[in-house]
Amino acid sequence: MVFGYGHKVGEALVQHPQVKIVSFTGSTGVGQRIARIAAPLMKKISLELGGKNAAIIFDDANLEKCIQGVVRSSFLNQGEICLCTSRIFVQEGIYETFIEKFVESGNKLKTGDPLDDHNYLGAVNSKMHYDKIQSYVKLAEEEGGNIILGEKTKRLELSEKNKDGWFVPPTIVTGLSDNSRCMQEEVFGPFVCVTKFKTENEVIQRVNNTRYGLCASIWSENIGIINRVGLKLEVGTVWANCWLKRNLDMPFGGCKDSGTGREGVRHSLEAFTEEKTICVHID
Repeated sequence: MVFGYGHKVGEALVQHPQVKIVSFTGSTGVGQRIARIAAPLMKKISLELGGKNAAIIFDDANLEKCIQGVVRSSFLNQGEICLCTSRIFVQEGIYETFIEKFVESGNKLKTGDPLDDHNYLGAVNSKMHYDKIQSYVKLAEEEGGNIILGEKTKRLELSEKNKDGWFVPPTIVTGLSDNSRCMQEEVFGPFVCVTKFKTENEVIQRVNNTRYGLCASIWSENIGIINRVGLKLEVGTVWANCWLKRNLDMPFGGCKDSGTGREGVRHSLEAFTEEKTICVHID
């Protein structure tokens, strides 16, 4: 285990001739830097990068299970999980009902000292990251969005020791276009945008309208919808009526700007080894 800053220690490791493969989990920008360094050195790379993950909720979804799942996928660990949901597409027939229940559930989540079991969200990673998330909250309003849940709708009640901490409550935004920055850029916080859709083909096109391709979830009781939509989504993992269910035998990774390569039991074995052919001629 080697400690140090990425631009010094990390870059030295990537460039070192005895390092044959680089496996990196982090931002797309750093992943692109690693790829540029590794390419002329002919190193193998496995990159698990950013995401702008979508949840697609169809009219026939089990709303009770769906709300529980999407609240968790949007706000678990303050949204600081690469697989967290940050865009929610809801079919128009249940849109209003979903919004009402989603906001109600999100409003029940408490933010504060993570050592207090009554709190669901703790502080975000750093002051710099806190400022980044807050900049997107401001941007959402500038882009014409409606913040229907957030610090402006319910002030945080923090203890004396936490009052100056980097706490961000669950934040839900509606009314933004698909091409807005808040719908396109990774925020990596408890910040989610919700919009409505009409048809399967429409939502597939809109979900794929991003440079990222890490994961997505589909919520429907119709296995035909799940199969059709799941096959057409440009992501590495699709969850159906669940989120963050993992089996380490399954391949894991993203596509587009979410990375390259797959990891898992067999896939990691293949990534971290080289196949060799030995051909022996016997008279």
